[in-house]
Amino acid sequence: MTHCSQPIIAESQAISDVVALAKKVAASSCTVLITGESGTGKELVARLIHESSPFRSGPYIPINVAALPSELVESQLFGHVRGAFTGAVHDRPGAFMAANGGTLLLDEIGDLPLQTQPKLLRALEQKEILPVGSDRPLHVTTRVVAATSWNLEDMSDNGHFRVDLMYRLNVVLITIPPLRDRPEDISILSEYYCEKFCREAGKPLLRISDTAKRQLLNYTWKGNTRELAHVIERAVLLCDTDEISSQDLPADLSNCLPPLVADFHSAVESFKHRHIVSILEGAGGDRRKTAELLGISPATLFRYIDKYNLKGYALKKHDELRGSHF
Repeated sequence: MTHCSQPIIAESQAISDVVALAKKVAASSCTVLITGESGTGKELVARLIHESSPFRSGPYIPINVAALPSELVESQLFGHVRGAFTGAVHDRPGAFMAANGGTLLLDEIGDLPLQTQPKLLRALEQKEILPVGSDRPLHVTTRVVAATSWNLEDMSDNGHFRVDLMYRLNVVLITIPPLRDRPEDISILSEYYCEKFCREAGKPLLRISDTAKRQLLNYTWKGNTRELAHVIERAVLLCDTDEISSQDLPADLSNCLPPLVADFHSAVESFKHRHIVSILEGAGGDRRKTAELLGISPATLFRYIDKYNLKGYALKKHDELRGSHF
């Protein structure tokens, strides 16, 4: 069984829903399409599907389609026979055969060349592949999970992606929201990465100051979880004390203020959301203490928790282990 290099860590309801859906569809052999911005963790969800599926005893093969030279895509995916092209001195199985009986992740599927797309469609529909240079199709029982940061529907409308392949891939769609839309995950991810990089650097576990936490919370994270990991790794390496402070963060974070919102109502709602998350975090998830600090009744806090989808905090006890590891 392949093990995740990193667990899925979250307190947000949005990621809990993603995990629940991934585990639910894992039981079948259907094709799954995972969408989300770069750095949101699509590969982690693909691994979770594999490890929760009947294919878990088979291989897990991730392929980044965008990294494949266009002239070698078919050979890399479907294999080739000896003499198929210059340099093909031996038969070579492709990714589909390597993942036979297991799971094949086709990451950045939107970059698949148009001329290769009919061959992928055939592999998905007929469960057979045709190696380059061969006239003998091979049967495969490979479960395919595709991932993309592109909008395949827009690509189809523009003629860059086959409509029939899009629908064949999109049997079940899992969308991972960007980190900026789930700020309640920022703190626990920061602490996870802090512990991870301290351990790798041979340093004692560092704390993250309250000011640094607020700056991490207020940043927009265009690079999502991947960017957060890099920021924390840098901070761990630069920190000379027992606490990560603003000085250890990049300049664009150390000067970070909540993003401006043109609409007044949206600005107020954004502030309320982030402020409640910050106080909940500071109170360790204790609802009564949070209500007291906010100067509101527990009933009002519960309404805000429901409104802003903060149930992960609402269910957490003060002395529980924080976060959900899957």
